[in-house]
Amino acid sequence: MPNDIESTISSIPFAERQSVLQIEEGTDLAPKFDEKGCIPCITMHAGTKEVLMFAFMNEDALRLTMATSLAHYWSRSRQQLWKKGETSGMFQHVKRILIDDDQDCVIIEVTLTPPSIGGKEASCHVGYRSCFYREIPLNPQPGKAVELKFTEDEKSFDEKEVYKGTANPTQL
Repeated sequence: MPNDIESTISSIPFAERQSVLQIEEGTDLAPKFDEKGCIPCITMHAGTKEVLMFAFMNEDALRLTMATSLAHYWSRSRQQLWKKGETSGMFQHVKRILIDDDQDCVIIEVTLTPPSIGGKEASCHVGYRSCFYREIPLNPQPGKAVELKFTEDEKSFDEKEVYKGTANPTQL
């Protein structure tokens, strides 16, 4: 990271967690990161409020997101900071960050940059607008395989072209 980014990150302090009252009713930002140094992040479209994706942030990712208004995450598969859009051109422009009552989960509301290689604005590396493009049926028949239902009819972009030469982050 360039020194100006490092100094920006270090200039955004998080408060020490001292009391339930401080955490739940106070104005101190005191996020609770898990044992791996991560906090869950739900990403929603600022206009439609649809859930686009779920990822984790570490302290640096949260601070970079706050400082730049561009979504940054912690890639657990690559074990590195991940600026959404750096490879695909599909940046997430942060309009608002919300933190839950016990400060252990955040929601970011974003607008999207369309992919650099044609297509419509999207957030999913598979090519769909949202990473949540399938629905799990309720009340499945016992003993019968559960079939997911697609909630999006078509992909927003050709992921093979947009991510050409980039390893798929999905792990088995």
